[in-house]
Amino acid sequence: MLDRGMVVPVRFVSRLMLVLALVGVVPVLLLGGLSFRANRDELHRLVGGLQTQAATELARSCRQLVLTGVDNLRAATEYLPLEGLGPQEASEVLSIPLRQLGTLNLLVLVDAQGHAIAPAVFSPEGGGNRQPVTDDSRAIFSRQVPVQDALSTGAAIGPPYRVPGTSVGRVALAVRTGETASRLLLAELSLAELGRQVAELSGEDGLAFIVDSRGALVVSAHGPGALSEEEQSLVAEGLSRREPVVRTVRSVDGLEYLAAFVSVPDLGWGAVVGRNASMAFAPAEHVRRSTFFWALMALAATGVLGFVLARGVSQPIARLSKGVAALAEGRYGERVPEEGRDELGLLAHSFNHMAGELQRRDAELRRWSEELQQRVDERTRQLREAQDQIARTRRLAALGSLSAGIAHELNNPLTGILGLLALSRDEVPATSAVGQSLTMALEQARRMAGIIRELRQMAEQERAGAGRPLNPAQPVRAALHEVREELQSRGVTLSCKLSEQVPQVLGHADQLQKVVTNLLQNALTAMPSGGTLSVGLAAVEGDAVCLSVKDTGKGIPETMRERIFDPFFTTKDEPGRVGLGLSVAHRIVEAHHGRIRVESDAGQGTTITVILPAVGAEAHLA
Repeated sequence: MLDRGMVVPVRFVSRLMLVLALVGVVPVLLLGGLSFRANRDELHRLVGGLQTQAATELARSCRQLVLTGVDNLRAATEYLPLEGLGPQEASEVLSIPLRQLGTLNLLVLVDAQGHAIAPAVFSPEGGGNRQPVTDDSRAIFSRQVPVQDALSTGAAIGPPYRVPGTSVGRVALAVRTGETASRLLLAELSLAELGRQVAELSGEDGLAFIVDSRGALVVSAHGPGALSEEEQSLVAEGLSRREPVVRTVRSVDGLEYLAAFVSVPDLGWGAVVGRNASMAFAPAEHVRRSTFFWALMALAATGVLGFVLARGVSQPIARLSKGVAALAEGRYGERVPEEGRDELGLLAHSFNHMAGELQRRDAELRRWSEELQQRVDERTRQLREAQDQIARTRRLAALGSLSAGIAHELNNPLTGILGLLALSRDEVPATSAVGQSLTMALEQARRMAGIIRELRQMAEQERAGAGRPLNPAQPVRAALHEVREELQSRGVTLSCKLSEQVPQVLGHADQLQKVVTNLLQNALTAMPSGGTLSVGLAAVEGDAVCLSVKDTGKGIPETMRERIFDPFFTTKDEPGRVGLGLSVAHRIVEAHHGRIRVESDAGQGTTITVILPAVGAEAHLA
């Protein structure tokens, strides 16, 4: 037992331990709890925003797929004479748009009462973006077709439906064949493309699905199962509010997700995308565990100090309290003086170490948040560029298919016209008025034949095969040699930088030469009064080859920049130019798995960059 003069009163020790506990532990727990709450709320906002963005993109893709299907049907009714066809002719004619439109499972022509004029045209086994067509699916399709709505409005979209046992739905579409027509063109639109997007978004730890206006599943990545009660509640709230909703939900398999609901514009459907909650809030959980750890450490330190110290601790405790207050205010840089090697000094050291750890972890969280935001911005930009590229490729593919069909139909009669004009011209004097008129007609017919030949070449680029490895500098030099006389006649100065240390590319030399020739001719046309033409060829990190063609012409206005790859669109006023050069170049580059990019400002010239993958590259360029 201690001597009475040396014994510290129990009440003082208790108070000292209580004060130490309050000063050393409570602020840590409070700050840790606030930090945990703040980080969880921030993660909820950031990750929820990412899921909302992903759900918005999924909803946009859903709307675009359905509305594009309606537009394709309308286009088919405009160029196909469906109103006057018999049963056999209707089946043969409908097989044409069925082959061209890869997202349609079935096409059928019906009268105003919904009776089929000819048997439905479909591919039973499906494939690609198509789904198999069975007797059950056709029966469901016949019940879902909006015949009366299409007769009153001209075009209608039926409610989505799923064939039993499948996880990807379908949609029945109906379009009247004309404004005063009594027939309807019906189609079953496949949502298989949305199924792949949903599967990619789900992955191993994600959640993604699409529902209709009643909350029923349309597309799901985990089979044809039903939604959990929490998922149904999220869908019901999103459908009623018609605005994005973000919350944590628990799926039927018991996993918790941070999910976002976004309505599909114009359709009334909904898209849901989520991420596993344990992964989404992992940094906040790490902060909470660290807070408990350091709280326990502080509690142990205060217990030791309370039993050892009883007197002469007011000033050190005051300094410690001041440091705690600074820490609670967020001033992590302030430290408690470490005087001596006794328990108070150790406590001060522990507190400083704890404050440093909190400061470091807070800095890490802030840095991680900034890096996450930068990555989100970068991914958003890349996604926007990829969407623009996909939209342009689809538009050119559709125009190319239409151009190929028109060229095929016009080629034979035009060949006959050329022969007749040539024979007629030989039978009359060349100097007569009739002879001169025939000569002019023959020249114009040959010009039309050239245009048709270019149109056919646009559609034949993708059927040319993979090609063989070649040095990309060879077609570039051949194209420069081809336009050398035009360079001199126009007074254009050539600046050529062709690197010899470039990898080989896989392709066709003549097609690549045509790409370079078209780019050079467009550049020369943009400089009618002379200028400087710069041509460069270099490697891009050893995995790709970059070709650049830059002119000092008048440039391309921003309003026209998105249309320069469309067939027959041209900004040049020179006679004889039909606006197919860049369209052909774009199709050739796409067929070689490359990418073409345009940079131009009005009055500042134009730079066209072509990037081609090198032989042996692991992936094609987006």
